[in-house]
Parts: sequence; structure tokens; C-alpha cells
Amino acid sequence: MIMLRVSLLRFLPLIFALSAGFVQAAKEMPSAPGLAVGAKAPAFALKAVDGTEISLAGLLAKGPVALVFYRSVDWCPFCISQMKDLQGRLTDFSAAGLQLVGVSYDSPETLERAVAKHGLTMTLLSDAGSKTIDAYGIRNEALTGRAAGVPHPTVFVVDTQGVIRAKLQREGHRTRPEADEIIAAAKELK
Repeated sequence: MIMLRVSLLRFLPLIFALSAGFVQAAKEMPSAPGLAVGAKAPAFALKAVDGTEISLAGLLAKGPVALVFYRSVDWCPFCISQMKDLQGRLTDFSAAGLQLVGVSYDSPETLERAVAKHGLTMTLLSDAGSKTIDAYGIRNEALTGRAAGVPHPTVFVVDTQGVIRAKLQREGHRTRPEADEIIAAAKELK
């Protein structure tokens, strides 16, 4: 046991050096893209799956909103998984007094196919042309081709006054804010 402790003590300088490197790397990471908490959420009017136009003002008249910006429910497996997970928690979002709204660059027709294929009932809006994605400052400029115009996956929780009260993001596109985090952010509004 004593030999093990002595052996471990030899590695302490290496452990501290690595820890310091991780802390420094975290400090040097670029700021998260998009509008900041406290900013006014840009207004929008976007097409829903059924072709109706839904505005942010109309949504906020009913209560706070979680705007879930995602890449695509057509070709992005991480987005499809996220939307299915959030779909399964709709009653929890409702109980927290929060409307859940997905926004992507997918066309209404693409959204309609995804709704049928994946059994989604949550509100999904089409930002064809990515104007709303741009207004929120979250377009992933590094992507081209079929992915041009997609956002960095981001969740904005917006209060009834139209102010962004929470911004949830992860680095990269493979992991996403979870339902519990979004619900916790909604509870902070009360």
C-alpha cells in the first residue's frame, strides 16, 4: 500500500500539469456563437408543418418558449435523436409552463415527412433560407453543400417579454442540451 502511494506521488506533477493545460484550453475556447442571455429575441414568423405561419409574438402570448435550433430531421441522426427525446418529455415541458418549438432550415415538406416517420407532435418550424438562424447568430458558417445554412445546435429559453433568459449549447453537434436542463432553465423564470 505504501509503495502504491509513493508511486502515485511521482505522478502528481504530471497530473497538475495536465490539469492546468485543460483549464487553459477551456479559457482559450472561442465564445459560444449566438445571442447572449439578456438579449432581446429577434422576432420571426415561420411556416409550421401544416403550412400555417407561427410568430414568436404569438407563441410568447401563450407563455415562455424554448427555441430548439437543430440541423435537420431529414439527414442528421443526432437531431433526430434529440427531437425524439424531447418529444418524449412534452408533458414535462408543459408542466414547467414552457412551450417547446423546434427550428431548422428544413422545408415544411421535409418536416412533414419527419413528423410522419418519427411520430413527432411538437411544434416544428421551417426556417428555409436560414434568416432566423442568422438573426440569432448561430449559423454554422463552416458548412457548405447540403448542410449550408444549418445552425450550431442551440436552445434559447425566451420569457414572455421576449428576453433570452437561458442559452444552452454544447461544443460540436453530437451532444445536445438535455430535457432536464431546458426544464430547469424554465423553472428559473418563475
